[in-house]
Amino acid sequence: MSEQIAVDLKVLGHNFRLATTANQQSELERAAQLLNDKYDEFRRKAPRMEPSKLIIMIALELMQEVLNMNKSLQEYEHCERLLQTILEEVEDLAV
Repeated sequence: MSEQIAVDLKVLGHNFRLATTANQQSELERAAQLLNDKYDEFRRKAPRMEPSKLIIMIALELMQEVLNMNKSLQEYEHCERLLQTILEEVEDLAV
């Protein structure tokens, strides 16, 4: 198991100290940067909107992306199972 390290991040104007592993540190820092960038993008589009509402909109958009990726993975796994079944049937015919 990897040793936990503390990482200081600035996310949406707030400082956080989070525990992670050295292997995952760059991913965590990248995630924070992407969130900050997404917030800045939404802020430019709706400069008068309350920050809390912007954050909710960002969270919804990100969750839609997660759901879409999950759906794609499930479809991929389904295709993988079908392909495996076809390969097994071909192998049975060859024997």
